[in-house]
Amino acid sequence: MEKKPRMLFVGAHHEEIEAECPTIAAALTLAGCEVTILNPIGGWNWTFIRSLGPDGRERTIADATAAAAELGCRKVVWDYPVAQADRFQAEIIDRMAAFIADYAPEIVFMHWPRDTHADHRLVAHVTRHALGPTLNIVPGEVPGFTPPVEVYAFQTGVSQAYNFIPDLMVTTDDRTMAMADKCIEKFMPTAPRFVPAWKKNFHTKAAYWGNVSGTGGAEVLRFMGPRLPLHGFRLAEILGERLLSGPLSELYNCNSDLWL
Repeated sequence: MEKKPRMLFVGAHHEEIEAECPTIAAALTLAGCEVTILNPIGGWNWTFIRSLGPDGRERTIADATAAAAELGCRKVVWDYPVAQADRFQAEIIDRMAAFIADYAPEIVFMHWPRDTHADHRLVAHVTRHALGPTLNIVPGEVPGFTPPVEVYAFQTGVSQAYNFIPDLMVTTDDRTMAMADKCIEKFMPTAPRFVPAWKKNFHTKAAYWGNVSGTGGAEVLRFMGPRLPLHGFRLAEILGERLLSGPLSELYNCNSDLWL
């Protein structure tokens, strides 16, 4: 049996990627990929999670796991506190490098480093760090390990990802949007006041990028490396016609600092 392509999303806390770019994860699972969502930050010191009572952690993980399952994804949530994760940065890097070495994803999707949320920026930083010298971080040897061939940044909330100019677009359709809607509803037991805003976020983005690109809807990605492929993007092989070039690629240089 042919091995499924392994994809890894690294989002800061428990409701990511489900509240940010669920249709991309859905598109990948529909394309036959094995997709894992890793959330290093549990966020157990959040006021709203503490308000859930002594079983708040367990209930939150249960909802997050069920949400990811609606997208066909595996969910992994760690225990680092949302407002104090910087105190554990070195530990998170070591742990993430070990995770990457064991899982060996072909493609990684990560936070945009200029996100306005501090925990998102931290997780972007540690992800990039762990992806580079993975084998120099983990103890011992990892026979047969191959580093990811491509790394992309996803767009978070419409007011969060500062200076995010996409390189690629992943089109949505009725099926991926329906999967995303079912996914976000799984958070209703523990986060009912947040779910409408989370749902509005990915619907608004899909509609906006759909209008820009002339498609029915889309989510966007920024290419982060590790280097430009010489023979085509692996992501394009997997997603086929669902993957489009960014809507601004013919108008602007990809380095926004050089715009005239």
